Amino acid sequence: MVEPITTPVDCACVIHGTAYDWTYVERLYNMLNRHISQGIRLHVYTEADRPVPEPMIKHVLTDWGISGPKRAWWYKMQLFNPEHHSGPLLYFDLDTVIIGNLNWLTALPTQHFWGIRDFKHLWKPTFYGINSSVMYWDTTRFESVWKMFCQENFNAVVAGYHGDQDYITAKIPATHRRFFPIEQVKSWRWECLDGGYNFKKSRFLQPGTGTNPSESTSILVFHGNPKPDKITDSYIQRHWQ
Repeated sequence: MVEPITTPVDCACVIHGTAYDWTYVERLYNMLNRHISQGIRLHVYTEADRPVPEPMIKHVLTDWGISGPKRAWWYKMQLFNPEHHSGPLLYFDLDTVIIGNLNWLTALPTQHFWGIRDFKHLWKPTFYGINSSVMYWDTTRFESVWKMFCQENFNAVVAGYHGDQDYITAKIPATHRRFFPIEQVKSWRWECLDGGYNFKKSRFLQPGTGTNPSESTSILVFHGNPKPDKITDSYIQRHWQ
Protein backbone atom coordinates (compact mmCIF):
# COMPACT_ATOMS: atom_id res chain seq x y z
CA MET A 1 0.00 0.00 0.00
CA VAL A 2 1.33 3.43 -0.98
CA GLU A 3 1.29 5.96 1.82
CA PRO A 4 -0.58 9.13 0.82
CA ILE A 5 1.56 12.21 0.27
CA THR A 6 0.80 14.96 2.78
CA THR A 7 3.55 17.43 1.88
CA PRO A 8 3.68 19.64 -1.24
CA VAL A 9 4.36 17.71 -4.44
CA ASP A 10 7.51 18.55 -6.41
CA CYS A 11 6.42 19.36 -9.95
CA ALA A 12 8.55 20.46 -12.88
CA CYS A 13 8.43 22.07 -16.29
CA VAL A 14 11.01 23.07 -18.89
CA ILE A 15 10.88 26.40 -20.71
CA HIS A 16 13.67 26.96 -23.21
CA GLY A 17 13.87 29.24 -26.20
CA THR A 18 10.85 31.04 -27.63
CA ALA A 19 8.42 28.23 -28.40
CA TYR A 20 6.35 29.18 -25.31
CA ASP A 21 5.97 32.44 -23.43
CA TRP A 22 5.96 32.74 -19.64
CA THR A 23 2.15 32.66 -19.56
CA TYR A 24 2.37 28.91 -20.05
CA VAL A 25 4.40 28.49 -16.87
CA GLU A 26 1.96 30.61 -14.88
CA ARG A 27 -1.05 28.69 -16.20
CA LEU A 28 0.58 25.35 -15.40
CA TYR A 29 1.38 26.55 -11.88
CA ASN A 30 -2.23 27.63 -11.37
CA MET A 31 -3.69 24.38 -12.74
CA LEU A 32 -1.42 22.21 -10.60
CA ASN A 33 -2.32 24.14 -7.45
CA ARG A 34 -6.03 23.77 -8.22
CA HIS A 35 -5.85 20.03 -8.80
CA ILE A 36 -3.30 18.71 -6.28
CA SER A 37 -4.72 18.82 -2.78
CA GLN A 38 -1.37 18.85 -0.94
CA GLY A 39 -0.11 21.89 -2.85
CA ILE A 40 2.99 21.98 -5.02
CA ARG A 41 6.50 23.26 -5.43
CA LEU A 42 7.09 24.11 -9.09
CA HIS A 43 10.63 23.56 -10.34
CA VAL A 44 11.31 25.56 -13.51
CA TYR A 45 14.20 24.31 -15.65
CA THR A 46 15.32 27.13 -17.93
CA GLU A 47 18.15 29.29 -19.24
CA ALA A 48 20.44 31.15 -16.86
CA ASP A 49 19.19 34.59 -17.91
CA ARG A 50 15.45 33.90 -17.61
CA PRO A 51 13.97 35.31 -14.37
CA VAL A 52 11.85 32.92 -12.32
CA PRO A 53 9.72 34.49 -9.58
CA GLU A 54 9.30 33.00 -6.13
CA PRO A 55 7.89 30.72 -4.89
CA MET A 56 8.87 28.85 -8.07
CA ILE A 57 12.27 27.17 -7.90
CA LYS A 58 14.73 27.89 -10.70
CA HIS A 59 17.09 25.27 -12.15
CA VAL A 60 19.61 26.48 -14.72
CA LEU A 61 19.86 24.23 -17.74
CA THR A 62 23.28 23.45 -19.13
CA ASP A 63 23.37 25.09 -22.56
CA TRP A 64 23.88 22.37 -25.15
CA GLY A 65 23.64 24.85 -27.99
CA ILE A 66 20.57 23.27 -29.55
CA SER A 67 17.45 25.07 -30.68
CA GLY A 68 14.18 24.58 -32.48
CA PRO A 69 10.91 23.16 -31.10
CA LYS A 70 11.98 19.55 -31.65
CA ARG A 71 15.68 19.70 -30.88
CA ALA A 72 14.88 21.54 -27.65
CA TRP A 73 13.04 18.41 -26.47
CA TRP A 74 16.42 17.04 -25.44
CA TYR A 75 16.78 19.58 -22.62
CA LYS A 76 14.18 17.51 -20.78
CA MET A 77 16.90 14.92 -20.19
CA GLN A 78 18.41 17.25 -17.57
CA LEU A 79 15.37 16.52 -15.40
CA PHE A 80 17.01 13.15 -14.71
CA ASN A 81 20.05 14.78 -13.11
CA PRO A 82 19.52 14.31 -9.33
CA GLU A 83 21.86 17.23 -8.65
CA HIS A 84 18.94 19.46 -9.60
CA HIS A 85 16.34 17.60 -7.55
CA SER A 86 16.62 14.38 -5.61
CA GLY A 87 13.46 12.35 -5.08
CA PRO A 88 10.00 12.03 -6.67
CA LEU A 89 9.31 14.51 -9.45
CA LEU A 90 6.13 15.10 -11.43
CA TYR A 91 6.82 16.62 -14.85
CA PHE A 92 4.45 18.31 -17.30
CA ASP A 93 5.02 19.67 -20.78
CA LEU A 94 3.84 23.25 -21.00
CA ASP A 95 1.19 22.41 -23.59
CA THR A 96 -0.88 20.27 -21.24
CA VAL A 97 -4.21 21.33 -19.80
CA ILE A 98 -5.27 19.90 -16.43
CA ILE A 99 -9.03 19.47 -16.12
CA GLY A 100 -9.43 17.20 -13.09
CA ASN A 101 -8.03 16.15 -9.73
CA LEU A 102 -4.50 14.69 -9.79
CA ASN A 103 -4.37 13.06 -6.38
CA TRP A 104 -4.54 9.67 -8.10
CA LEU A 105 -1.24 10.47 -9.81
CA THR A 106 0.71 11.53 -6.75
CA ALA A 107 -0.36 8.29 -5.03
CA LEU A 108 1.44 6.12 -7.62
CA PRO A 109 4.40 4.06 -6.31
CA THR A 110 7.69 5.66 -7.30
CA GLN A 111 9.66 2.43 -7.53
CA HIS A 112 8.35 2.53 -11.10
CA PHE A 113 8.84 5.10 -13.83
CA TRP A 114 5.45 6.42 -14.90
CA GLY A 115 4.61 8.00 -18.24
CA ILE A 116 1.91 8.21 -20.87
CA ARG A 117 1.52 5.33 -23.25
CA ASP A 118 2.34 7.10 -26.49
CA PHE A 119 -0.72 8.03 -28.50
CA LYS A 120 0.64 6.07 -31.44
CA HIS A 121 -1.20 3.13 -29.86
CA LEU A 122 -4.46 4.68 -31.11
CA TRP A 123 -3.64 3.46 -34.63
CA LYS A 124 -0.97 0.90 -33.74
CA PRO A 125 -2.32 -1.16 -30.78
CA THR A 126 0.94 -3.10 -30.34
CA PHE A 127 2.99 0.05 -29.64
CA TYR A 128 4.11 0.50 -26.04
CA GLY A 129 6.50 3.43 -26.16
CA ILE A 130 6.49 6.35 -23.72
CA ASN A 131 5.09 9.78 -24.43
CA SER A 132 7.07 12.15 -22.19
CA SER A 133 4.48 14.95 -21.97
CA VAL A 134 3.74 13.87 -18.39
CA MET A 135 6.14 11.79 -16.28
CA TYR A 136 6.43 10.80 -12.62
CA TRP A 137 9.54 9.18 -11.20
CA ASP A 138 12.17 9.24 -8.48
CA THR A 139 15.25 10.98 -9.86
CA THR A 140 17.51 9.14 -7.43
CA ARG A 141 16.14 5.69 -8.26
CA PHE A 142 16.45 6.34 -12.00
CA GLU A 143 19.74 8.25 -11.93
CA SER A 144 21.17 5.58 -14.24
CA VAL A 145 19.29 7.19 -17.14
CA TRP A 146 21.19 10.42 -16.61
CA LYS A 147 24.51 8.62 -16.20
CA MET A 148 23.98 6.70 -19.44
CA PHE A 149 23.01 9.86 -21.28
CA CYS A 150 26.15 11.67 -20.08
CA GLN A 151 28.29 8.88 -21.53
CA GLU A 152 26.65 9.06 -24.93
CA ASN A 153 27.84 10.91 -28.01
CA PHE A 154 25.28 13.71 -27.87
CA ASN A 155 25.11 14.34 -31.62
CA ALA A 156 24.74 10.64 -32.31
CA VAL A 157 21.88 10.37 -29.80
CA VAL A 158 20.03 13.33 -31.30
CA ALA A 159 20.48 11.88 -34.78
CA GLY A 160 19.61 8.33 -33.76
CA TYR A 161 16.44 8.93 -31.76
CA HIS A 162 13.33 10.83 -32.82
CA GLY A 163 13.25 12.58 -29.46
CA ASP A 164 13.80 12.32 -25.72
CA GLN A 165 10.82 10.02 -25.21
CA ASP A 166 12.22 7.40 -27.59
CA TYR A 167 15.54 7.53 -25.74
CA ILE A 168 13.79 7.17 -22.37
CA THR A 169 11.78 4.21 -23.68
CA ALA A 170 14.99 2.54 -24.84
CA LYS A 171 16.95 3.12 -21.63
CA ILE A 172 14.37 2.28 -18.94
CA PRO A 173 13.66 -1.47 -18.90
CA ALA A 174 10.06 -2.45 -19.59
CA THR A 175 9.93 -4.12 -16.17
CA HIS A 176 10.46 -0.71 -14.53
CA ARG A 177 8.06 1.26 -16.74
CA ARG A 178 4.40 1.81 -16.02
CA PHE A 179 1.76 3.75 -17.92
CA PHE A 180 -0.79 6.11 -16.46
CA PRO A 181 -4.38 4.84 -16.78
CA ILE A 182 -5.38 5.62 -20.36
CA GLU A 183 -8.73 7.04 -19.26
CA GLN A 184 -6.96 9.70 -17.16
CA VAL A 185 -4.62 11.18 -19.79
CA LYS A 186 -5.94 11.87 -23.27
CA SER A 187 -4.84 13.43 -26.52
CA TRP A 188 -6.94 16.56 -26.98
CA ARG A 189 -6.87 16.40 -30.77
CA TRP A 190 -7.31 12.69 -31.33
CA GLU A 191 -9.51 11.64 -28.41
CA CYS A 192 -11.45 14.61 -27.04
CA LEU A 193 -11.99 17.05 -29.92
CA ASP A 194 -15.14 16.69 -32.04
CA GLY A 195 -15.98 13.24 -30.70
CA GLY A 196 -12.49 11.85 -31.31
CA TYR A 197 -10.69 10.94 -34.51
CA ASN A 198 -11.41 7.78 -36.47
CA PHE A 199 -8.07 6.81 -37.99
CA LYS A 200 -9.53 4.17 -40.29
CA LYS A 201 -11.96 6.64 -41.84
CA SER A 202 -9.66 9.68 -41.46
CA ARG A 203 -12.35 11.89 -39.96
CA PHE A 204 -13.71 13.19 -36.67
CA LEU A 205 -16.73 11.36 -35.32
CA GLN A 206 -18.74 14.46 -34.31
CA PRO A 207 -17.45 17.48 -36.27
CA GLY A 208 -18.13 20.85 -34.74
CA THR A 209 -18.97 19.62 -31.24
CA GLY A 210 -15.75 20.92 -29.64
CA THR A 211 -13.94 19.51 -26.64
CA ASN A 212 -15.85 16.85 -24.73
CA PRO A 213 -13.62 14.61 -22.56
CA SER A 214 -15.03 11.89 -20.34
CA GLU A 215 -15.55 12.56 -16.63
CA SER A 216 -12.64 10.26 -15.79
CA THR A 217 -10.12 12.34 -17.76
CA SER A 218 -7.88 14.73 -15.81
CA ILE A 219 -5.14 15.69 -18.30
CA LEU A 220 -5.33 16.79 -21.93
CA VAL A 221 -2.14 16.68 -23.99
CA PHE A 222 -1.73 19.19 -26.82
CA HIS A 223 0.97 17.61 -28.95
CA GLY A 224 1.45 19.51 -32.20
CA ASN A 225 -0.66 22.50 -33.14
CA PRO A 226 -2.77 24.40 -32.27
CA LYS A 227 -1.55 25.16 -28.76
CA PRO A 228 -3.91 26.11 -25.91
CA ASP A 229 -3.39 29.86 -26.33
CA LYS A 230 -4.67 29.64 -29.93
CA ILE A 231 -7.85 27.71 -29.10
CA THR A 232 -11.17 29.51 -28.76
CA ASP A 233 -13.06 26.46 -27.47
CA SER A 234 -14.83 27.60 -24.28
CA TYR A 235 -14.02 24.33 -22.49
CA ILE A 236 -10.27 24.85 -22.93
CA GLN A 237 -10.46 28.53 -22.08
CA ARG A 238 -12.24 27.68 -18.83
CA HIS A 239 -9.55 25.26 -17.68
CA TRP A 240 -6.38 26.82 -19.15
CA GLN A 241 -6.05 29.73 -16.74
